[in-house]
Amino acid sequence: MPNTAVSRAMDKFRESEYAAAVTDFMTPAEIAEVYSNLISRSGGGIARCFFWGGCRGAERCTAVFLPEWYLPEEEAPRHALPLDIARRDAFAAHLSGHPEIMEEIPIRAIRIRGSGFRELTHRDFMGGILSLGIERSTVGDIAVISESEALVFALEKIAPYIVSELRKIGRDGVRAELCDIAPDYEIPRRYEAADIAVSSARLDGVVRALTGKSREAAADMIRAGLVELRYLPTDNISAEVKEGDILSIRGFGKYVIGAQDGQTRSGRLKIHCKKYV
Repeated sequence: MPNTAVSRAMDKFRESEYAAAVTDFMTPAEIAEVYSNLISRSGGGIARCFFWGGCRGAERCTAVFLPEWYLPEEEAPRHALPLDIARRDAFAAHLSGHPEIMEEIPIRAIRIRGSGFRELTHRDFMGGILSLGIERSTVGDIAVISESEALVFALEKIAPYIVSELRKIGRDGVRAELCDIAPDYEIPRRYEAADIAVSSARLDGVVRALTGKSREAAADMIRAGLVELRYLPTDNISAEVKEGDILSIRGFGKYVIGAQDGQTRSGRLKIHCKKYV
């Protein structure tokens, strides 16, 4: 069954020949699928697209499709390259210096503050927002700033409703307000080190090292659909894991694959990884 969000995104792409078009927020997996679809098209479709969630580092993003004539002339040569998704995030941030483009993206930032007497988690903030009857696709990332404060990105059409109606999260009273953020703001993430040593950068070996399972058990997890590489499920146990890849292992967490750092005395590759916490 085709993914509805991806299908709608491709419809937006077809509508963008003469005017900018923007989707609702999509998951990282949906973004990867849209990106893959555009790369496979002739005519350079990917050259007119970038993904933006309201600031740098956002995982849930809108797909923004620009007509060929819309992009600032000095950016055209670089934009025409089939940049990977991570570099497109940096490129989108660079375009924040062009208000005429960023104004086409209907995303607003909302600051939510609790009383300070109760600890609020990402799940609490999300639950409070969705309890208003809001569709998940209208809300992007939620950046938890402290135990009682979060920054939420939402579509402009729904942001005023959140601000006016969100008064409680769980048992805690909260206050929400629209806010402006700096162009270079990046969502804070917390990680813990998860360095590994592997015989090669094959997926089954990396999963084995991160989970502590046997190589056979790691391969079974991959074949069972419990592993996502670059936000997409894969059953290819011999897929190559590269620096910058995001690897999600059900029951074990999500990891950023870092750089290789030489070899151990036994000749195994040392790879720096970070686990989301």
